[in-house]
Amino acid sequence: MFRKERGKLLNIKSFLSRGTYFLLLFTCLLEADAKVSNNNTIATNRLRGIPKSKIHLYEQTDADWACLDGSARIPYDAINDDFCDCTSACMNGRFYCENEGHIPAYIDSFRVNDGKCEPECCDGSDEYDGKIQCPNSCEQVGAEHRERLREIARIQAEGARIKREYIEHGRKLRSEQQANLERLQVELAAAEARVKERKEALEKAEEEERKQKQLNTKTTARREALKKCKERVESLHERIDKLHENIDTLLKIFRDLKNDHNQNYHDMAVKTAIAGYDEFLKEYENERDENLSDELDDEDNDNEDNEAEDITPPGHSLEKDESSLLGSIIDAAKSTYNDIMESIGLDVFTFSNGTKQKSAVSGISKEVIAVRDSLNTAENEQREIENHINDINGKLARDYGRNDEFAKLDGECFEHGTGEYTYSFCLFGRATQRSNKDYSSTDLGNYGRWIGAESQDDPAYYTKQIYEHGVKCWNGPARSLKVTFECASENKIVAVSEPGKCEYVMKMKTPAVCPDGEEDKNNQKNAGAHDEL
Repeated sequence: MFRKERGKLLNIKSFLSRGTYFLLLFTCLLEADAKVSNNNTIATNRLRGIPKSKIHLYEQTDADWACLDGSARIPYDAINDDFCDCTSACMNGRFYCENEGHIPAYIDSFRVNDGKCEPECCDGSDEYDGKIQCPNSCEQVGAEHRERLREIARIQAEGARIKREYIEHGRKLRSEQQANLERLQVELAAAEARVKERKEALEKAEEEERKQKQLNTKTTARREALKKCKERVESLHERIDKLHENIDTLLKIFRDLKNDHNQNYHDMAVKTAIAGYDEFLKEYENERDENLSDELDDEDNDNEDNEAEDITPPGHSLEKDESSLLGSIIDAAKSTYNDIMESIGLDVFTFSNGTKQKSAVSGISKEVIAVRDSLNTAENEQREIENHINDINGKLARDYGRNDEFAKLDGECFEHGTGEYTYSFCLFGRATQRSNKDYSSTDLGNYGRWIGAESQDDPAYYTKQIYEHGVKCWNGPARSLKVTFECASENKIVAVSEPGKCEYVMKMKTPAVCPDGEEDKNNQKNAGAHDEL
């Protein structure tokens, strides 16, 4: 354009004076510069939705402009002409709202000039075609946003203070548990020694009892043998008495024969029989007197003592007053009773102060029962100590957070009602769903693990738990609950939902996840923005 104007000036040069020529030349140059400046201004004004930090990417350096994604080159005038010249502009176009006084924001390009005032663009820059007028409310929105940020900061500061108390509690609790563990391990060693000692004592007592039973068995056998001997003796005595009766009968016959026979009749057989009778009678009476005297002496002096020695085991003594009738009756009753009890394996009477007493129920001596009870007590004490040790080891191994901040909440239970149901769960314990109609309870699962992130190094790792292996749904999976923790100054369940069949989601506020000085307070990062081109 500048060259065309210059040609016109040359054609009329000969008709104008020199001063007039320069005046016209200067005027044409100004007009040309104004047109170029106006074109650049128009192009610059068309660069909407671009952050100032990226304006330099759109400066005109040539007649054509290269798309940022390298997909094409287009005329500079084609920028923001509502036509998709660059491939990525149509698929990933984003419009930048400056929002002065508030926070800048990006919106999808298809939401620009759509006849709606987008809340993300409080400055109204998204509706620039004039179809509607969107007011600039960034000052008010920004003030409200800053007030919310101040409230959030206040809550986070209070939550962080409480979290530090949780951390201190967790560290103190861990130190106490370590000390208790060391103490219990010493107690366990002592308990194991007591159990070993009492086992040995029980084995010794049982061995003594076994030997005593063997001795009692032998004594019983001897008593049975003596009983049979007595029966045999009594039988022999009966036979002797019978023989004596027979002898007395024969003697009577011979005596009658001697007294009544005819002495004038000298029958040699009768005389021989009478002579033999007289000789036998003399010897028989002498022998009978001696035997009777021996029996009386034996019965008075030896028989009872010998019987006691035969049937009484070592360490036992019979009652000394057997001479009395009452004592004899009692002893006889004891003997008869014990014979019956031993026949069924029981023995309850004590023969003297030195004997071991036995239970009428089990046949076990009281000494063995006492030692066994002592062993049971020692074993119970050992098991109790082992249970305490296992409980402490379980807690020491449990992941209570990066700094044990959740140890304070271990076992704490919370509830949240949703109208039809009341949900409750105990941290690191069990989660349930209770019907508010019939009050029936459904198990949603037990604590499983942290699932906030893949790595423990990620601050989000300790922001979500899963409670799993609950009651199985009909024709569905086992129930489970995912709990998401958010920063607050108090512990409170704020929402429960069931986005999937039998898969429940809970949101809980707690100081345990509030950012402190060791954590990044800005865990949420803005997604990368895409420009229109």
